[in-house]
Amino acid sequence: MEDSFSVRVKIETATQAVKKPIQRQTALCGLILCGTPSDSGIEIKIPGRLSELIEHLFLAENISCSCTGNKISIKDFSSSGLYVRYNELKKAIKNEILTVEEARRLLRGAFWSTGYCSDPNKNYRIEFLLPDENIAGIVSASLNVLSIKHIKTTRKNAVCVYFKNGDDVSDFLSYIGSPSAMMEFENVRAGKDVNSMVTRAVNCDEGNTKRQAEAAAARNEHIKKIMESGMVNKLAPELREAAKAQFENPGASIAELGAMMDPPIGKSGMKHRLAKIAEFAKSLE
Repeated sequence: MEDSFSVRVKIETATQAVKKPIQRQTALCGLILCGTPSDSGIEIKIPGRLSELIEHLFLAENISCSCTGNKISIKDFSSSGLYVRYNELKKAIKNEILTVEEARRLLRGAFWSTGYCSDPNKNYRIEFLLPDENIAGIVSASLNVLSIKHIKTTRKNAVCVYFKNGDDVSDFLSYIGSPSAMMEFENVRAGKDVNSMVTRAVNCDEGNTKRQAEAAAARNEHIKKIMESGMVNKLAPELREAAKAQFENPGASIAELGAMMDPPIGKSGMKHRLAKIAEFAKSLE
């Protein structure tokens, strides 16, 4: 079964996560934030395809862990060097001194567990489904550091932090280290924009064609009324010429009708003649 777009983002970011220990530690702290305490330590839900990658990250920090299905359990966290980093980040958030680099890594780890990115072919949305207001506040503060506008709302027994703006989604994918997903997202978005532009152009052309046809039909009704009244000869010669061209060429544009005059006249001149014909027709009512 093919991985979802969201899972592909998580795998890519977990694969490229850890060139420097401080980067690895910050991402793991983001992951631990979303865990739940248990008798054996901390339990964290992650996609099964991510288990081996995450296990290696914890082992690099000398933290023992075990994976079961879509859950990873870690032990002795409070006695590890990672615990020190965890408290440093929480303090930075509280004092509003979290850096962009720290926010990027922290959100990467949080996304592994509680994040979701919709398939861009369907819609644009990234969300975090978080266990409580405190954790939601940390994710929200990290997004603020990256200037990503978002909404926080409650959903059953959880807090959802999400955003749907296409630019924000693209920026977020780049920030957390998923260039392939970001390029795929942008390609889909570009295709949608082109389709939208084509649709608007077609609708505009259809609307213009409809309006032109309705206007031509109204002009022909005026000319028909004048002809039936026997008052055609009361029109000035240039107006009779314009009326004849319009009646014989109902599908022609005003510019095209003007080119049929002898000598040819411009669009504004032809509009003026047709307006005079309409006035004359209304005077016969």
